[in-house]
Amino acid sequence: MRIAPRTPYIRPTAPRIVLAVLCIVSLVALTQCTMTADKVTGVDVGGVTDSQKSKPKTHGNCVSECAHSANDAMQAENDLHKSNVKACNSDPTCLANENARHQAAVNAIQEARQHCMDDCHHQGGGHGN
Repeated sequence: MRIAPRTPYIRPTAPRIVLAVLCIVSLVALTQCTMTADKVTGVDVGGVTDSQKSKPKTHGNCVSECAHSANDAMQAENDLHKSNVKACNSDPTCLANENARHQAAVNAIQEARQHCMDDCHHQGGGHGN
């Protein structure tokens, strides 16, 4: 009894060529994506004045606007806190409640500042900012 020698299995190259072409086409297609403005996606942030529309938004301007807004809110909160402390007339319970309220307000302002700055990183326009 004699066994025939095995012939080596030759893998077809067509599936590999098709896979390589698909990879190259998808790579080229995905690198051609461009950033779009919020209006294209249907999201309108609103509240923008004509003077703000005329100057281009950059990451630095956005962060600066967030900081100015938070600083204004912090100044108003500090003024309110001073007024409330004065109105407490040294009452320890009133002062404790006011200090807790003030700390919560300061934390909320800082959280809003951080949220605003985080949104600056997601602005479109294709400027790379």
